[in-house]
Amino acid sequence: MVKENFPFNYFSVWLSPTKMFQQRKSLNWFQICIVLLFLLALNILPVPFHYQQQKSMPLDIYLPHVQKMLQKNEDELEKLGQTAKFANGQYHFSQEKIVQQNKKDLVGVAIPQKKVKTVKNAVVLNDHFFLFKEKGNVSKIYYSDDYAPQKGLRKQLNQEWYQRNKAAISFAMLQSIGSLFLLTNLVFVFGGGFILWLGRKSPMITISSFKETVNLMVNILGPISLLVAIMGFIKFDISLLMTVQMLGAVLVFLMVYAKTRFNDANNV
Repeated sequence: MVKENFPFNYFSVWLSPTKMFQQRKSLNWFQICIVLLFLLALNILPVPFHYQQQKSMPLDIYLPHVQKMLQKNEDELEKLGQTAKFANGQYHFSQEKIVQQNKKDLVGVAIPQKKVKTVKNAVVLNDHFFLFKEKGNVSKIYYSDDYAPQKGLRKQLNQEWYQRNKAAISFAMLQSIGSLFLLTNLVFVFGGGFILWLGRKSPMITISSFKETVNLMVNILGPISLLVAIMGFIKFDISLLMTVQMLGAVLVFLMVYAKTRFNDANNV
């Protein structure tokens, strides 16, 4: 039999539960680390694709106060926006108009930025740009060529804000989701490997080292990570993907046990 080199020796075990167990000694620690990074990359591959395809993002996730002010004052703002002329990517407001104002919040059109600085939260439409201010943090967004206030002011402002912040949001979600997958993968591989390693003294199990159990767990996790990546491109739902990742890995683990009983004498 021709000996396969890395990484082909790893991919070759994906379709065979028996081979997953048989090839539990095929990887060294460095190769195991490389494989874990590769599996993590598979898990998070759909994340940037998903967020790049999105046209908007619920504002309450990032700007809850701004979202509340928009919902409360949407009709009045839309009326002011439709009254003013909008052409060549800019409004032509005739005068300052305050829709809502208190010690913390400010909503209106053509309001000077000096006045915006006095509040914590604000939604302000100006001629060339609009301002979202959330707890003192200001987002200044210039109207794009696609901006069309007649199609729904809140929807358009949401889309404009998201398009300007798409890269940052994608990167933040990549970090967050990647951390979740990394944690669950490490728990499965090293936690499951440790539990299996504890049974090494049993005459029914032909496993002699911790590295063998970790290698076995990495073998099991491979095809499931590929399945999760494919599902992520079809329907991106992080809770569903993580559920499939863990349940799928457990099912493959049980298949390996059913085929081999973790004993070389039972390879079928």
